[in-house]
Amino acid sequence: MEFLKNKRIYFLLSFIEGGSVMAAELLGAKMLSPYFGSSLYVWASVLAITLGGLAAGYFAGGILSYKSKNYLSLFYVLLAAAIFTILMPFSSKLILWMIGMHSLIPSVIVCSIFILFPPVFMMGMVSPLIIRAITTDIEQSGKAAGAIYAISTLGGIIATFLFGFYIIPSFGLTLPSIITGIILGVIPMFILLKAKQMGKALGFFLLCCWALSASSFNPGSSNIKVVYSSEGLLGQLMVLDYPHYNTEQKIDGHSRWLFVNRISQTMYDSLADENMHEEKYFTYVYRISDFCDSMPKGSKILLLGLGGGSIAKRLTERGYSVDVCELDKRIAMVARNYFYLSDKVNITVDDARHYIKTCDKKYDLVIFDTFKGEDPPNHVFTIESLEETKKLLNPGGHMFVNSLGYLEGKAGRSMRSIYKTFKASGFNVEILPTDPNPNQRNLLFYASLGPVKPMEGFVPEEKIKLDDALVLKDEYPVLDILNADAAKKWRMLAIGGFNADPNQRVLPVFN
Repeated sequence: MEFLKNKRIYFLLSFIEGGSVMAAELLGAKMLSPYFGSSLYVWASVLAITLGGLAAGYFAGGILSYKSKNYLSLFYVLLAAAIFTILMPFSSKLILWMIGMHSLIPSVIVCSIFILFPPVFMMGMVSPLIIRAITTDIEQSGKAAGAIYAISTLGGIIATFLFGFYIIPSFGLTLPSIITGIILGVIPMFILLKAKQMGKALGFFLLCCWALSASSFNPGSSNIKVVYSSEGLLGQLMVLDYPHYNTEQKIDGHSRWLFVNRISQTMYDSLADENMHEEKYFTYVYRISDFCDSMPKGSKILLLGLGGGSIAKRLTERGYSVDVCELDKRIAMVARNYFYLSDKVNITVDDARHYIKTCDKKYDLVIFDTFKGEDPPNHVFTIESLEETKKLLNPGGHMFVNSLGYLEGKAGRSMRSIYKTFKASGFNVEILPTDPNPNQRNLLFYASLGPVKPMEGFVPEEKIKLDDALVLKDEYPVLDILNADAAKKWRMLAIGGFNADPNQRVLPVFN
């Protein structure tokens, strides 16, 4: 075919392949998030499998470019890469369902291999084959290789920005994965048609049609209503309405929940009667507001991490001035639109640490409710961060930290390290569990440079063993690692609950 002598077609294919690699990497990481979160382990696995797949693909592509004399080999490889990319959202759901409930690190690695390795391996084969196709003179091979890898990298850079900032937040994961595969395969499909490879081209076309129709398939009905669902910065957000039941009869009203990567962040029970000591919010919200009742009305409070806005809503209703810093703008929207957060609450979309560094206000209370699903962020709980936060406190000011419920054993090492870091920064600090069961509770850290108001239920200091606890520092971001066992327990319980309930099992893993 005469037009295949035009190098521009190969440059275009190289550009698309480079963009598809980065698209697959970002999409794959986000597909893992509902089961494994977005921890260091997830990103390390995704990066390692991506690089491993590319390396293996480069090697295999180099061998194929030398041995194969069939000019269609490149287009077969591109079509295979496109097919694996199109199938990613479907295969990932099956693989996550089969493997996602096993041990955390092996499961992350195995799922990453099955989901990411096939498309990335095939894409890695593309560049050597393109270089072979456009090289007619051995002296020009270096120039050709440089041009192809530069163009491929440029495609990857553009795709990273597009998918990270616009495509995934706007369209989710399933449709972008299918469209990426279609774009990657459409040119090879037409070339194979011209080469009279009708079966392969038609097969790809039918796969595209099936994938597009299957992307909108509803796996089943549930009496749990998905009020809102999206993919973005922190991963999957879902707002769900659970109906109330009384002796198995449905009654009016609902319990509304916010989930981030299938970890519950906020609960609002529309029927709870607080006068009868029924809880409309999670218990920790009441514990914090109970403490704040001793503060003068109009006190200034900074909340780092918003969730559905339960804390901000309750404290604003009690007459306090509340500023919020929230990383993900979708969460700010969800709190306003679905959890009835007042416009009186001032929300800044920013990273908590950056806000602390740049804020010129003073507060009577700073509350850390910063969770990435089940993980507290490394950079927010270092001794350097606490030193910066001190500058925001008025004299006699306090700090709270809401955290996971594990304090003892290996699972509690991260919480003991946060406690030790507060101590090293000069704070007086107490820990209040909201429930005796570590799997059902939160731990609240109450800290102040002055005395901490006594409260019933504080953990006696002598019971907090600090032998293996670390003082957290910017130079050694290890909180993810220290928290791995706790995060694994928390996530296994959460995903186990989803999988055990037929009504929850049919909820979208991702969209």
